[in-house]
Amino acid sequence: MKYNKIGIIGCGNMGGAIYRSLQSRKIDVIGFDPYLDPKKAEGMVLESDWSQFQKKADLIIVAVKPAEVSKTLRSLESPKAILSVAAGIDTKILSSSAPSGSKVVRIMPNLPIMVGKGALGYYGDKELYESLKEIFSPISYCLELSKEELLDAVTGLSGSGPAYVLRFIQSLAEGGVASGLTYSQALELSIQTVIGGAELLAKELEKNPDTHPEVLKNKVTSPGGTTIAGLEELEKNKFPFAIISAVKRATERSKELGN
Repeated sequence: MKYNKIGIIGCGNMGGAIYRSLQSRKIDVIGFDPYLDPKKAEGMVLESDWSQFQKKADLIIVAVKPAEVSKTLRSLESPKAILSVAAGIDTKILSSSAPSGSKVVRIMPNLPIMVGKGALGYYGDKELYESLKEIFSPISYCLELSKEELLDAVTGLSGSGPAYVLRFIQSLAEGGVASGLTYSQALELSIQTVIGGAELLAKELEKNPDTHPEVLKNKVTSPGGTTIAGLEELEKNKFPFAIISAVKRATERSKELGN
């Protein structure tokens, strides 16, 4: 089914990023967020009347806080096609809260959709899958999941992952400053290093889907050289364990939000 106008409830960080991405592709989109800072709302088309918003929107993306999702869906006046980005709120809760006859898909995007480099997992009513991919595939890698509980893992990895990557970039830059570079020099080098490393791995995976990051890591690691010395420090300080633990804890937190 073709949806002519997309409605977004909650136009803060994630909802706003989705709105801007759709807007940039000339997709007809309207928002509803009575609490949005006027500065953040600049350039957006926002409907102030709740009933009118519902009449105008064919498909609704719910981007409010998890605690507000059920209340928001219960206030809908008629069945809708619904995509929910709320962490931890499963499709059973979404379906029971929305008007009878609504179609529901739970999605977990991440903030890099703002620059067309997002990663998104989804699960729910398969009738909405094609529309979902039309909306998001130009701005995000979209992963269809076979089990809903995997969305918690997606939340812990790619949903929260940009924050881990940004913290890594910050630490990498701080290491550069500690070694004599200016902060601006160190930050630019750090950003380009992360982008380049990710793109290098992506290219290798295109050629060979079985490529492991370890293979590329070994290409820049010479016996007795600088890289192995740095890697030894990462291992000594349990860097791999910290990243794995962060993903697992964020996954657990996503599950807690649904309880």
